[in-house]
Amino acid sequence: MTDVFVAPKKGRNFNDVGFLSSFCKDPKGVHFQTQKTNEVIILFLRSHFVVNISWIIFSLLLLLLPILVLTLLSNFGLDFLSSPISNRFITMFTLFYYLMLFSYVFISFLHWFYNVFIVTSERIVDIDYSDIVIHNIAVTSLTHVQDVNYTQSGFIPTFFNYGDLFVQTAGNEKNFEAMSIPKPREATHIIGDLTGKGPSVGSG
Repeated sequence: MTDVFVAPKKGRNFNDVGFLSSFCKDPKGVHFQTQKTNEVIILFLRSHFVVNISWIIFSLLLLLLPILVLTLLSNFGLDFLSSPISNRFITMFTLFYYLMLFSYVFISFLHWFYNVFIVTSERIVDIDYSDIVIHNIAVTSLTHVQDVNYTQSGFIPTFFNYGDLFVQTAGNEKNFEAMSIPKPREATHIIGDLTGKGPSVGSG
């Protein structure tokens, strides 16, 4: 994704996309590599930010873990902790530990940030980020969409208003999924209006 301005068509109000935005209708400043000259992005989606809470809390616990362990060991009065060799080992191990923790946080954030679902005036683009150097892009024309529906179940998804969007395509083409997106009902209606396929809702 690059921050390139998309010229608005007359009569359409475009909206700024925040750094952490998960839902934006008629986004401004969003572009993807294979976008055509006259192709307009209608909807920009990624998973609701609340889905990151689990790995953020886990990371905070891991962040405090070395301090807790060293404090407990010191309280036991272990003499080996005061030796120069032990100090060097503890320092190197701690640095390595936090480097791995930073890598985990960085990759977890990128996985959320770059997994996006885009609906344009001509097609649907699903960008799946699975690694620092690996990402998959799936594309289908709006004319190939057979059905669009969503599911929203459970207290947390209902409270934060997010759910899973499913787009069924014709023939042997891949079906598209946008998981844990905000406002799934509205997104489903937008795609339904573009394709002429009425949305449906399910629960699990």
